Amino acid sequence: MNADDSEGVSRPVHVAVLGPLEVRIGAARVTVPGRRQRGILAALALQPGRIVATDHLIKAVWYDKPPRTAMGQVQTGIWMLRTALVNAGGPSEAVQSCATGYRLNNDFCSVDVASYRTKVAAAREMHRWGRLDEAARLVRSAHELWRGPALADITHQGLRSWSTRLEEEHIVAVHYRASLELQLGRHEEVISELFELVDHYPLRESLHADLMLALYRSGRQADALEVFHGVRRTLAEELGIDPGPTLRTLAQAILRQDSALIPA
Repeated sequence: MNADDSEGVSRPVHVAVLGPLEVRIGAARVTVPGRRQRGILAALALQPGRIVATDHLIKAVWYDKPPRTAMGQVQTGIWMLRTALVNAGGPSEAVQSCATGYRLNNDFCSVDVASYRTKVAAAREMHRWGRLDEAARLVRSAHELWRGPALADITHQGLRSWSTRLEEEHIVAVHYRASLELQLGRHEEVISELFELVDHYPLRESLHADLMLALYRSGRQADALEVFHGVRRTLAEELGIDPGPTLRTLAQAILRQDSALIPA
């Protein structure tokens, strides 16, 4: 008999928050029952390995209207969460109790957001060393961890700011990868992605700048200038302002076909 088949041997837990909340033990997907338990797990997974204070868990689950029994309900929720994990073959030590709260034990749990941030940080380190291709590969690998909007199926008001923060991290990293691809001369490959980004974030001038550059380097000067005119109209209508100096300077360089825009 293999060690993994022996009675009492538990398997590591993987929690995913970059999309709908998902829990896997080995290859098997685990259902965490109850809105309260799912909210507690999401709050713990958003700070992997860190102690999450009980007060924070209460706010995550009930926001500004906790019941008088909130402390006891969190304790019960932790117990039910542990029970669900153990019944599915996970370790009882996956969720640790601490003096001020609880945490996911890194020795037994992994969380996709931690892996995502590690890969993006490693990409930036490769970039600093001039290894652009490796940096782009790492960011692409990080993006593959996303399965949709962060915490897509979690409706707790106390967790909304966290999902918003993750979405902001995502857009920054997507833009970073597009910039890397531009530096590597893969301008045609990022055009469709940049168009999608500017549709979602029409006021971000840096996204429009990269799209204009990608279009120009792909022999689409007129389209690049049309992007500039479009964002200028949007900024005027939405905010009553003109594009910043970076975007204006780029538009002028494209208009005069500045050779500096084409990498050697």
